[in-house]
Amino acid sequence: MTRRQATRLITAGAAGLCLPVHAFCSQGKSDSSTMLTRIIPCSGEKLPVIGLGTWQAFDVDLTADTRRQLENVLSRFVKLGGRVIDSSPMYGRAEQVIGELTSSLGIREKLFLATKVWTRGKQSGIESMERSL
Repeated sequence: MTRRQATRLITAGAAGLCLPVHAFCSQGKSDSSTMLTRIIPCSGEKLPVIGLGTWQAFDVDLTADTRRQLENVLSRFVKLGGRVIDSSPMYGRAEQVIGELTSSLGIREKLFLATKVWTRGKQSGIESMERSL
């Protein structure tokens, strides 16, 4: 990559930061038919290539205010065609909060929840996954 190409790339990225957020959104209309997806080889299920991460944003105490805010985030995410939520046992309370909110909103079955296994050994990995579920 030349210096000129790098400058153009950096400038284009910086310009994107100046655009209003709604320029990237579908203005509240669900259009999941145009969302880029990939097929999971073992199941054939099509999932969006972009999901919702939970690090920091969902590692919170569920006060009435944070509950309302995060329920709005999750409801809008699903309404706009989002399905993949990524979490980890290393993200504090995030898995528990996601579990509680998706259950109370009745959207759990619409989602593909991904987690990470931060252990060594088969049995420890199995136990970690069971705790996450």
